[in-house]
Amino acid sequence: MGFEFKASEGPFEMLLAIFVFLVGAALGQRFTVLVLVPAILVTLGVAVGLGIARGQTPGTITLVAVAAIACLQIGYLLGLGVRQLIQNRASRQRPASFADSSPARRPAH
Repeated sequence: MGFEFKASEGPFEMLLAIFVFLVGAALGQRFTVLVLVPAILVTLGVAVGLGIARGQTPGTITLVAVAAIACLQIGYLLGLGVRQLIQNRASRQRPASFADSSPARRPAH
């Protein structure tokens, strides 16, 4: 028929990219930038391990790993932006704190 399915074809790469992007967004909302170091190492290990298990070529494995790490970092930046937006809206809606209000006593004359 002319149609041959290979292990390297299919939705695997896209699903990995979406998953890693969402993980990066979740990390960005909660943690500092230092969490990216172990997250990148885990992402690299998962991408390489899955690529080897699927029988992909070293070039494809490298490309998928680099794309996954890039998606992790982009997701982290998006998560930071969402966290900042949430904090800005919460600070605008919150009433002034007691530290900012006037003193309870009248000044002595």
